[in-house]
Amino acid sequence: MARCAIILALIVSAAASALPAAREKTAPYCDPAQCVLPDCRCSSLDIPGGLTPAETPQTVLITYDDAVNVLNFLNYTNLIFNRANPNGCNIKATYFLSHEYNNYTLVNDIYNRGHEIASHSITHRTNQDFWLANNEENWDKELADMRTMIEYYAGIPQSAIKGTRAPFLLNGGDTMWSSLSKNGFEWDCSWPTRNYVDPGMWPYTLDFLSQQDCQIGVCPVESYPGKWVVPMIDLFDASGNPCAMVDTCIVGDTADDVYNLLMTNFMRHYEGNRSPYGLFLHAAWLLDTNHLNGYRRFLDSLTTKDDVYLVSISQLLDWVKSPTPLSQIDAFAPWRCDTPITSIPCNERRCAYDGTKTPFGSERIMSMCNRQCPFFYPWYENIYGSNPPTPWVP
Repeated sequence: MARCAIILALIVSAAASALPAAREKTAPYCDPAQCVLPDCRCSSLDIPGGLTPAETPQTVLITYDDAVNVLNFLNYTNLIFNRANPNGCNIKATYFLSHEYNNYTLVNDIYNRGHEIASHSITHRTNQDFWLANNEENWDKELADMRTMIEYYAGIPQSAIKGTRAPFLLNGGDTMWSSLSKNGFEWDCSWPTRNYVDPGMWPYTLDFLSQQDCQIGVCPVESYPGKWVVPMIDLFDASGNPCAMVDTCIVGDTADDVYNLLMTNFMRHYEGNRSPYGLFLHAAWLLDTNHLNGYRRFLDSLTTKDDVYLVSISQLLDWVKSPTPLSQIDAFAPWRCDTPITSIPCNERRCAYDGTKTPFGSERIMSMCNRQCPFFYPWYENIYGSNPPTPWVP
């Protein structure tokens, strides 16, 4: 939502003054001799596998945050669903879901098209103290329970929901990462970097202490073996300011301005160490015609290049774990499309809740798959809607 982009910009500027005290560094510095692929990788600017840039496919990560609804689904249909990578397989995006206003039947459709679904919390509450509190249970109830809701209401198995993004990119440090590790998540993409942009930082694991700069929230200092960080490499906007999310960038006034900004930032990766280029945004940004047209033109230009692949985050990590040169990429199994996707059936049910059955005191509509309507609107600490709501205080 556009509101989220504004709040994100405000929270980023305020978060540094609200941080709890950092823990001592308990993870050792990374030893490349001990940390080897596919299970471990030091935080590094080096291309995995020792490949040269010319041998390395340029990956692009398209992600969308928050609820899927009828309006943004139409944009996804027009922009994403009918594009192909150079190997002839459809491009893939990653969708970070929050619960309120989410249409689970459309999420089911997106998943059945081969895109990736990830957890972005149930409430997306704006109170930064909640996310920065040293309370692991908060993260369990937001990120892990959101994964449970996606499985329950969209039919997507929890094993397919591998990753997370913290609301407002407020990294919760060791408290958050302990929750992610305990709950079996494989990766997180919440951690911006402005110090490692050119060349960009590649994904790495938290077996050892990260060298990445800590911009927002609290960053982990303990060891989480085999858990992957996918750095959000900052863009630079029309005013020269760094921005991790496209919709927090100052992009200019025209579609050409949008295209030029996205292309200039892309070329830094493409002509550099080919670190993954992230197009991270909230879909409401695309409601502006100039944004939409500039973004579409940029995607059009990417899909004319025979060494650029638009992949999901898990597909990117598959490649990082097993670096494969461009000359052999057609044989790289995780990016192939000759294995049919197992579709999850969805018998849609549309559920309406008046204000007495929601924690907000106002109506909510919820579309889901293969379930009877819960008696109450599902929410934080009431994910199956079995208990009467208590008034919601964000």
